[in-house]
Amino acid sequence: MAHFYVKSEIDNTALAVQEFGDANGHPLLFIHGFSQSYWCWKKQFNDPRLDQFRIIAFDLRGHGRSGKPLDKESYLDSRVWASDLRSIIKSLGLIRPVLVSWSYSGLIVCDYLRHNNDAEISGINFVGARTKIGTPEAKEMSGSLFLDLAPGFCSENSKDRLAAVHKFLLNLTNCNIPEPDIYEMLGYNLSVPTQTCRALLERIVDNDPVIAKLKIPILITHGSDDTSVLLSMAHHNHSLIKNSTLSIYKKIGHAPFFEDPNRFNSELREFINQCVTTP
Repeated sequence: MAHFYVKSEIDNTALAVQEFGDANGHPLLFIHGFSQSYWCWKKQFNDPRLDQFRIIAFDLRGHGRSGKPLDKESYLDSRVWASDLRSIIKSLGLIRPVLVSWSYSGLIVCDYLRHNNDAEISGINFVGARTKIGTPEAKEMSGSLFLDLAPGFCSENSKDRLAAVHKFLLNLTNCNIPEPDIYEMLGYNLSVPTQTCRALLERIVDNDPVIAKLKIPILITHGSDDTSVLLSMAHHNHSLIKNSTLSIYKKIGHAPFFEDPNRFNSELREFINQCVTTP
């Protein structure tokens, strides 16, 4: 494992990057969700099914070990998020990487696509992904886990915030998360400044026109019991993206890669191989 920092081209924010796997393999870039960290992908980092690939994961700005700008505009502008992804891809010399995007980072991948050609990447795996926020339709496709608890992440009352984050984590999956993992998750969730959480939730974005133009291979992975991003979001995106495959995990919640890593890692490997062989 290698740990280093990449500075975003747009404002020099330091982005904490972790690298695993085969340095000469096809690049695979993991992007975590709202209030999370690179660590959420730990069940992918050392799996033999993925060790042939160059695996990159990083903490989003405002999260984990990455820089945490305090101004709202550092989180609202799509060009900022596009620059962060582009800076990592460019700095690490990633040639047509496959992007794996969980939850809120579906928006961030779409930010990248707004300002860059999709031909520069091989494919995208949207996992429990949110591609719109702040609109009536986005609200209809959001579940109680997000609607009821996400605002609590913004509370200035530490007890209220801890209670909201803890409840969110306990209901994130349909499996029992080991206690040490819960404490690890609490730590990196609570390290995200409240103003960062507030800014992320204030965005108003509808990416239907962006994803409808995609021509690269797309895998949409979603748990049937996801109560943060409802399954209707996955069906909606699948209907918009012509070259997409929908993989539904029955009786799985918001984190298929954590709840069923065997199936997830196997499907991801097959998808990467498909992307690599697609012109």
